[in-house]
Order: sequence, then C-alpha cells, then structure tokens
Amino acid sequence: MSFRKHAKIFTVFSFLRLKSEDIVWYQWIYPTAIFSIVFGLFIWKGGEFLTFDRGELIKDVNSLVGILVGFYIAALAAVSSFSNENLDQLMKGRAPTLISVRQGAEIKETLTRRRFLSILFGYCASLAIILYVFGVIQTHIVVILPDIEWVKWAFGALRMLAWGIYVWIISSLLVVTLLGLHYLVERMHRA
Repeated sequence: MSFRKHAKIFTVFSFLRLKSEDIVWYQWIYPTAIFSIVFGLFIWKGGEFLTFDRGELIKDVNSLVGILVGFYIAALAAVSSFSNENLDQLMKGRAPTLISVRQGAEIKETLTRRRFLSILFGYCASLAIILYVFGVIQTHIVVILPDIEWVKWAFGALRMLAWGIYVWIISSLLVVTLLGLHYLVERMHRA
C-alpha cells in the first residue's frame, strides 16, 4: 500500500517543500537563527538573569495561538475566494516551485500568488494548532518519574528536545506570519 495515499494530512507542510533561492531563508534560516539565539541564551545564560513561570508562559502563548488559528484559517479562506487577477498571476522574480506527484508522475508547479499564500497560511494554521495542542498537553499533564537516574536523565533530555522543537516552531510561525502579512499588505495589490 502506498504511503502517498495516506500522506494527505502532511499537505499542510508543503511550505517546507517549496524550492526557491529566496524562500529557504523563510523556511529554515531565519527561524533557526531566532531559535538559536532564544534557545541558546535560555540554556547558557537563562538561569543568571531570567526567571519565569513556564506554565503561565504557555497559557499566554496558547491564548495568542488560539486567536491566530482563526486568523490563519480566515486568511486562507479569503485568499482562496478573493477575486483579484493579481493573485492568479505567476509570482515574479525567483518564483517558488513545488514538485508534487500526481498519478505517478512528478509535476513541477511554478506558484501563483494565490497558491503561494494558500500554502503559507495552511502551514501557519497547522503550526498554530500543533503549538496549541503542545501547550494544552504541557499545562495539563504531569509525569511522575521513578527514582532511577537514567530515567530522569532521559526524561530531561526528551523534555529539552520538546522545548527546542516548541521554540523552533514559534520562531518559524513568527517568520512565516510576517512573510504572509507582507504579501497581504504589500504584494497582493500590485502586479
């Protein structure tokens, strides 16, 4: 049985499969730079000058993310249905491309603004939902560990990894949201 048949739920991550010399900055470089600065400062210097209530921080982030999910879905609906000829034109410059497989054949698609914004806001909505679920789990589940050193160490490493992923997703969401807002504010109204 083909995995592609069941991979439809991963379509929302198509943003990470876009190819362009420019888009890689927004996919990986900017989010990773923000993540490295924030997470690095927290790990190495956080204990010296920073104290916070992790549970309250997650609740506040979840409040914002709950609102953002609605914004992203509304933006996705608006972009999909807004009648504007500029949205249906191919993007100018080094337009992103997306390679997908349809009926066994690879198809390389150069994106229109509408398709690009749909992919972008679908990605943002997905990240916001993931962050929300992570936040709910983090605030409502307490893990009771046995008094075994290697279990404590392994759980600590797993927790640090989860926090790293959480911070990277927030960084990516911030960068891609700003890119999407740039297109909604500036690029959508001119050819």
